[in-house]
Amino acid sequence: MISNHIKIAWRNLRKAKGLNAIHIIGIAVAIAAATLLYLTAMFELSFDTFHENRDRIGLAYTTTEPESGLRHSATMPAPFAPALKAEFPDVELISRFANSSVILRHGDKQLESTNKYVDADFLSIFSFPILEGNAKALENLDGIVLDDITARNLYGSTNIVGQQVEIYQDGNWMTKQVTAVIQATPRNSSLSFSSLMRFEQMPNYSVKKEDWSNENHSVFVKLKNKVDDTKFTVQAKAFMDQYYKENNDMLKRDGAKADKNGAYISLHLLPFSDYQRNDLDLGRGASPMFPWILLLIAALILFIACSNFINLSLANAITRNKEIGTRKTLGGTTRQLIGQLWVESLLLCLIGLVIGLTLAWLILPEYNAAMNYKLQLKQLFLPLNLLYFSLAFALLTLLAGGYPAWRIAKTNIIQVLKGTVAIKGSALRNSLTVLQFAIAIVLIISTIVISAQLHFIAERPLGFTKTEVISIPIGEGINPQTALQQMRVELGAQPWVRHVSASDINIGRGNDGNMSTSRFGFDYEGRQVSTNFMRIEYDYLQTLGIKLLSGRDFNRSFSTDTAAVLINQQMAAQLGGAEKVVGKTLAMDGNPQIIGVIDDFNFQNLRRTVEPLTLSINPNIFEIAYIFVRVQTDNLQESLEQVNSIWKKVNPKANIAPSYLDENTQKMYKDEQRFAQIIIGGAIVAIVIACLGLFALALLTINRRIKEIGIRKVLGSSITQIVVLLSRDFVKLMVIAFIIASPIAWWMMNSWLQGFAYRINISVWMFAAAGLLILTIALATITWQTLRAATGNPVDSLRDE
Repeated sequence: MISNHIKIAWRNLRKAKGLNAIHIIGIAVAIAAATLLYLTAMFELSFDTFHENRDRIGLAYTTTEPESGLRHSATMPAPFAPALKAEFPDVELISRFANSSVILRHGDKQLESTNKYVDADFLSIFSFPILEGNAKALENLDGIVLDDITARNLYGSTNIVGQQVEIYQDGNWMTKQVTAVIQATPRNSSLSFSSLMRFEQMPNYSVKKEDWSNENHSVFVKLKNKVDDTKFTVQAKAFMDQYYKENNDMLKRDGAKADKNGAYISLHLLPFSDYQRNDLDLGRGASPMFPWILLLIAALILFIACSNFINLSLANAITRNKEIGTRKTLGGTTRQLIGQLWVESLLLCLIGLVIGLTLAWLILPEYNAAMNYKLQLKQLFLPLNLLYFSLAFALLTLLAGGYPAWRIAKTNIIQVLKGTVAIKGSALRNSLTVLQFAIAIVLIISTIVISAQLHFIAERPLGFTKTEVISIPIGEGINPQTALQQMRVELGAQPWVRHVSASDINIGRGNDGNMSTSRFGFDYEGRQVSTNFMRIEYDYLQTLGIKLLSGRDFNRSFSTDTAAVLINQQMAAQLGGAEKVVGKTLAMDGNPQIIGVIDDFNFQNLRRTVEPLTLSINPNIFEIAYIFVRVQTDNLQESLEQVNSIWKKVNPKANIAPSYLDENTQKMYKDEQRFAQIIIGGAIVAIVIACLGLFALALLTINRRIKEIGIRKVLGSSITQIVVLLSRDFVKLMVIAFIIASPIAWWMMNSWLQGFAYRINISVWMFAAAGLLILTIALATITWQTLRAATGNPVDSLRDE
């Protein structure tokens, strides 16, 4: 029976090649797109899943709600972790986690390592595979843990536990012992590093170990039970009352809002499963909805393909009426007919599956390059992925093939043989078409809004010059001040270099991948003031093109300027206004005096409003980490290469290339750019497949009205009148789709834009453009069919009468 069904199905497929080609193309394109989106979503959802007992691990953070609004902070002071472990019984393991980079040397081999300063519990909290040594490797204060890539690069082997390695730190080479070798962190790890050292080895640790005001690292906690943030916050209140009493009192005094437990500053745990993606701007802080939106788009594309399949199958049913009637007359049962028709659909879906997977395989390298992934099609055949994919394909074939087969097989024999049968369900077919185009319109509007927002971000004045300023990460291997002095000498001889300066914090995300901030809090005239802080060098304002609004800039002729600061307008507003603050002193390290007020500039990303900022040239606070070079040239790429060449001459150990600030600022929106690319791709696929569905509906409608068209032509209707008549119903469907899609698209995009402090307004033209585009595409799709019907010979359509 099954073999017979397959033979007949293959014969019927060959008879209707054109229609079946549309079936296969629609299914194949949908499967290819859905496969890429599914693999991407599964990769994003796989972050950190390899850690055992992940549900017991959390990131410590504090929450306050001053008058400026709710604030979350995951930076902690050095004594926080030891105190929490000592006084909180539910804490099983704890580790501090601080970023750095170090130069490692073994013999004549030398390389820069992305290092993290951690505590002894770190390798017991997380499940990074240990190749040599054990989880207690960091109990040795002078030990260092390397990943296998670093170990092979330095030693040519991973069997190096007990061997010595030299580390360049604070201008000196120190010897450490390798106590373990771990497997390199995978791409789906939120934490990435190539070496680990004890937190106590961090520069200036002895000064900071009892300082509760200096917050410069994260803290990870592993509880004895599953992380319950609400319960943890209640239990931690006594701890916060003891160690953060001064902060609590100042927040209360300054009008902050208490939480439901009556605390003005509260301690929380972010579950590590949310570290990669959360709405609190903690951890990696990416959008938690991104992978689910990918799966939703994949499901919508498959839905469009499935509804197209149904419409095309029903459209083709009219041409098979006599075949169905004859089979029933000769004793064919409804069940047999359903089986036969479903096998035909299954065969089409299987062909579409093979072509779709092949297409996905061909596209995958370009997709990986464009989206910065390393996805492989073989990941689809992992047990869980294979199960999900098989279930989705089974559902697709059941709906796409089963429903039309059941509707066609249930037709009346007499009506079929007389040629008067009509497959009912026009409401369903119209509804499917409306939904298809509503989805397409939502994606088109989303594409327009996202593209406009990204263009707005790229073009919005940020308060500094970004197109002609080069950022150079200094890294390890050279004294930062020496590097700056030598670069000033070397670049001073170049006529195209205008200014050179430096800072401890980069603008945007440079080629080293780092982004950081420093914050200070202090009392000012009886209330708490909080400010971001930058350690800069002379000529910083001129180099970045930042405006000085009042007072003066740092000047080499004033030796006291190391005890002075510049502040931005937001900071000045906190202190009483720009016109009043120049000359005032701040209760910070060294009680610096305010000598000037600068214009606000976006030193963070545009998801945030400009926050208070204080600039200092005091060399004793922080070391500079980035050199900035302002150039004036018609060839930006050539200037970048020349600066890089000079930098390698100054620091031969440098392995991170310089970059322009406009590149750095764009890298901060990598997720948004990927999101935009996926939405645009999804919109294109949805429109293509939806147009196939519209073609099917046009074919069905014209086939049913072919005699009506002939009669109208005989009675004198013109071609234009017939085309308008046939197109009118489709235009109505497009209008309904637009009415449904517009509020959905507005709600979705308005919610997305709320994540940006600086954003565009959603305009009417965006909806009008989307509506006009979809209407144009729809009319272009059906025009050929309607013209063919309108220009046909009425004798051919009426001869049966």
